[in-house]
Amino acid sequence: MDARVAIPLPSSCGISSQSGINSRCVGVKRKSSSTNLVKAGSAKRHKMDKGARSNLSTPSHLSNASATSTTSAPRNARVSLISDRRKLPSDLKNASKAHNGSSPNPSSSSSGMKSESQAKHPPSGRDDLDDEISFRPVYNDGQRSSMIDLICLKNIFAIQLPKMPRSYIVRLVLDRKHRSLCLCKGSRIIGGICFRPFHSQGFAEIVFCAVTSSEQVRGYGSKLMNAFKEHVKPMGIEYFLTYADNFAIGYFKKQGFTKKVTMPAERWTGYIKDYDGGTLMECKISSLVCYTKIRKMIQLQRDCVLEKVKQISSSHVVYPGLTAFKNASTLQVKDIAGVQEAGWNESMVNSVAPCRDTRSRRLRRLQAKFGVILHKLFKHESSWPFREPVDKSYTNYYETIGNPMDLSTMEERLNTFQYRERSLFIADFYLITNNCRRFNPANSQYYRCANRLEQEFENLIKDDPEIVS
Repeated sequence: MDARVAIPLPSSCGISSQSGINSRCVGVKRKSSSTNLVKAGSAKRHKMDKGARSNLSTPSHLSNASATSTTSAPRNARVSLISDRRKLPSDLKNASKAHNGSSPNPSSSSSGMKSESQAKHPPSGRDDLDDEISFRPVYNDGQRSSMIDLICLKNIFAIQLPKMPRSYIVRLVLDRKHRSLCLCKGSRIIGGICFRPFHSQGFAEIVFCAVTSSEQVRGYGSKLMNAFKEHVKPMGIEYFLTYADNFAIGYFKKQGFTKKVTMPAERWTGYIKDYDGGTLMECKISSLVCYTKIRKMIQLQRDCVLEKVKQISSSHVVYPGLTAFKNASTLQVKDIAGVQEAGWNESMVNSVAPCRDTRSRRLRRLQAKFGVILHKLFKHESSWPFREPVDKSYTNYYETIGNPMDLSTMEERLNTFQYRERSLFIADFYLITNNCRRFNPANSQYYRCANRLEQEFENLIKDDPEIVS
């Protein structure tokens, strides 16, 4: 006869009481001798202090459960059980120390061997990572420390993914075919990625990815993904596939994911489940890029570009501020430090200085409207013959047309505040179309483009009384 035995977990792992499974215990299959263990523990429970009793309470529906278990771990991979209930407080104390980063006494631990996941996968590189964060790979290898990490990670996924069924999260996180990479800040797990690798196909499916809400908007999500890419390289993983909801598409795009799947369909079709309402996204991992050093590489590239800029420009030179205005005195533009070094000369004063009328609200409003109209005319499909001036090599054109005009010239006049009246702007445009019809025959494509563009211009201005009046 088999029975379920309650394995208390330390409260330091941050288990939520609303999790998909019981918040204090994990049921595993055990022979009939465990029934006596539960009874013995119940008989001596009154001898424990109040603090220990609160952590060791065993739900009655587990102590009296039948031996029917849907999933059972192999004998050599089961979680070790304590042979005597009286030893649980010290064991939990050591387990809590192990979770917080200190080394418990091997003699008092339930298992003196390290987790298989920790032995096979050393911590990831930390070249581009903060000193306070680290990464720890973990999976359900039956070790107590691994179970604590997975339960903590499961709780983060359950809180950050409220629409995901908690039983589904538990099933995948604890599944032995899935692997997880925990993001740790100090000794506390603050996020992670749960994935399933398909080594024979060369890709991995990202199932869950989340960071606790109190640690978000600090760049931890990008560092987690970069460390994850480096973590799977030795496994032969070349692609990531994931189904992202509308809230996660932006994040995955920043991490190099695209909606276009370039991996051959025969490599992944039938291996991953199709989710309704999710967008399939792919990320190709490059073996030539060290993702944990991306920030350092970008910084080196930036420094190199700035160094080249300093060689051809003086924009990096900072001059002292102006003090002439403290005494209410005037100062010539040429006397300002750095102006002439930037390429300024006195000939620019009359060419770019707008007249006093440009400060009026009405004229500024007209300038803005003219700019919008010109922008739309440039984008019109029939404006291509009129965007730039006619090439000077066409001498016959300039012999016929004495006053040429084009959209680029109109834009230049607009930027130098030469359209002080709406009539000047309208006249210049009609000059473009009239010149075209005057030089080209009626059956030419240029003639037809002029008619279509003129019709578009009239449609743009007809609804604005300030322009047509």
